Amino acid sequence: MKIALKISLQQLGALVYSFNHIATIPVTDRKVKVARSCLDDIVIKLKKKHAEEDYKRTLFSPKKKINFSLKYHEAHYLENYLIIVDDFAMSEYDRNVLLFIRSELNQKLA
Repeated sequence: MKIALKISLQQLGALVYSFNHIATIPVTDRKVKVARSCLDDIVIKLKKKHAEEDYKRTLFSPKKKINFSLKYHEAHYLENYLIIVDDFAMSEYDRNVLLFIRSELNQKLA
């Protein structure tokens, strides 16, 4: 089962920026190692998508939403990560974007 997500380039940038906090989360047990392994694949996928879209955009290109899909377990672990990263220091815009993405994932996973 696939979960589709549609966000802007700025929202994707905020999500990619939040992945800088992933190294500060301690790996303690097996569940965390499984989640980290799954998140590593998601991070690579989203950073690659962000780099491709950022390279294609110019000043005059239309502001389109970016579509990508996640597998069900990837969406689950991304939502759990966004719950954890909410406690870290970040700007209000980034916090609102991550809250928006988290609520979209929650609705689609339910």
